[in-house]
Amino acid sequence: MSRMNRGAFIPSATTVAEQAYCAAARRIAFWTLPFLGAALFAFASLASPAHAGTALVSAESGGASAESGGQQATRIWSPEILSGNDRELYRKIFAATERGRFSQADQLTAKLKDKRLMGHVLHVKYLGPHYRTQYAELKAWLADYNDQPGADKIYKLALRKRPSQAARPATPERRHWRQPVHAGYAVDDETAESPSPRFREIDREVRRMVRQGTGEAAQAYVRRKNVHTALTSLEFDRVRERIVASYFLEGEDEKAYLLASDILQKHARDVPLADWYAGLAAWRMENFASAANHFERLAQSRHVSGWSKAAGGFWAARAALAAGEPEKVAPFLEIAADTGATFYGILATRQLGRTLHIEWVEPRLDEAAFRKLTENGAVARAVALMQIGKRGLAREELIRAHGVLDPSQDQALIALAAAYDLPAVELQVANAAWLPASAAQKGRIVLNEGLFPVPDYKPSTGYKVDQALLLAFMRQESKFQPDATSWAGARGLMQIMPATASHITRDRTLARANKDKLLDPTFNITLGQDYLTELMGAGEPYGNLFMLTTAYNGGPGNLARWMASMDFKGDPFLFIESIPAAETRGYIERVVTNFWIYSERLGQPVGSLDASASGTWPVYKAAAGR
Repeated sequence: MSRMNRGAFIPSATTVAEQAYCAAARRIAFWTLPFLGAALFAFASLASPAHAGTALVSAESGGASAESGGQQATRIWSPEILSGNDRELYRKIFAATERGRFSQADQLTAKLKDKRLMGHVLHVKYLGPHYRTQYAELKAWLADYNDQPGADKIYKLALRKRPSQAARPATPERRHWRQPVHAGYAVDDETAESPSPRFREIDREVRRMVRQGTGEAAQAYVRRKNVHTALTSLEFDRVRERIVASYFLEGEDEKAYLLASDILQKHARDVPLADWYAGLAAWRMENFASAANHFERLAQSRHVSGWSKAAGGFWAARAALAAGEPEKVAPFLEIAADTGATFYGILATRQLGRTLHIEWVEPRLDEAAFRKLTENGAVARAVALMQIGKRGLAREELIRAHGVLDPSQDQALIALAAAYDLPAVELQVANAAWLPASAAQKGRIVLNEGLFPVPDYKPSTGYKVDQALLLAFMRQESKFQPDATSWAGARGLMQIMPATASHITRDRTLARANKDKLLDPTFNITLGQDYLTELMGAGEPYGNLFMLTTAYNGGPGNLARWMASMDFKGDPFLFIESIPAAETRGYIERVVTNFWIYSERLGQPVGSLDASASGTWPVYKAAAGR
């Protein structure tokens, strides 16, 4: 059962509190009673009517109720850390500290029974504008709280204030990160060998030249004796693989094919993407039989990611059909389809005549699992922070906790994050969570719900485009981090540039003084939706999803230039693969894949997938109800 259907199990609410309880109940997976399979309902003690902790139910003895039809009643438990009194005290303490009323905050602190959030309180005090912090205070904070969010800032300030003879403060505890393991959606490194320092230096220079569209200059550079002799034979060909890509993207198909062929004679196994570009170059030269051979070898490689394997299989099927070998099409499509939730894998599944059907793994949380989770200090603090409405800090605590929790607790952590409507946490944990062994069966697309969270964000003007489309962009742009800021200055869930926001709203202050307004989730996705609506007309035909995503990532100006310069022969897939910017190529495939998967999860038609599978441009059409 997807989270979209859980509302059917929630009783009607008549009071504000009950409505809040029901909102949280819709965010949790419930245990079912053994009798009649009846669903148990849970109510939470919430930080606010919109978001809060989630109540869970355990089936223990109790009286009968009308809802249970005379059956045994259930005991309701609530995932709380703070008592009601401490919750109110902390709210007042944070408010007083933020206003610089430290005496008032100290008086309130003396009344606390649970002081686990004092590290956060002192962090606000020491880094705020109303208090002149002493080195001894910062050193003491790091001694007690160096495992908490914000420790880096405290440490930097402590180093600046440290007297010359004073002992150094404790360093912030190193964060631990779990690597993504979800085979269907992880982007794997295509090579495993550790490169030498000289290789990294040469490779960096070649990449710089390739970015400038000068494959010929890069080729001349690597032919220099001092460059060539500094590399092993394999390193030399890995560098030249980038030049093959550059030749293809510059439209130099014959040069790309010849160079790729030379590489493949020696290192076909270890430089597999040379087959990819050789295949694309051969396709564009209408040498379909050769293209099919190269794509097939890529599809059969054991040294590429699922995304590359899917691309090889899908394009091998296309090339085989074009070469007059239709009997090979279905086997190649099966290779692509077996990669699951990849761009070309989903397309292959549809071309095989199967509908897009995803089996969703629903994370569950019971009282015992919750108690086990909160043995971790960061998780316990996160729950307490949610009780007082500090969502951003709670999110950071859970993200940090994930790195040290046992993987067996992943599903419970995803369920807790979903209950609190913290999609960034859901996504991070689900990316590293193994699916149950029973789910990993050939021919099925099985995904953890946390990989594609459905948060409660909504544009202030209502949905003008499908919710699935907005979620698809948010997932790729910010991974649902509301405060995400890129190196270029893009901000918020939809990663909108301040200048773009100013253009959309005609408010010049958004490009300067008010640019941090873009960190407000509702404001950000409202502008993002308006910008998507504007970009619908950037390509041909109107609403072309491949061109819409290109314009959003690369800019409408680049889209127009690429359209004029690329030789993609009217082929939607060759259009994608001919785009000079690697980031944009990957972006199109991931956002469109996100859109298809979210549409399936929300029960909406996936007409653009049908169009793509038939070889035509996928055109966005709003779903009924959105």
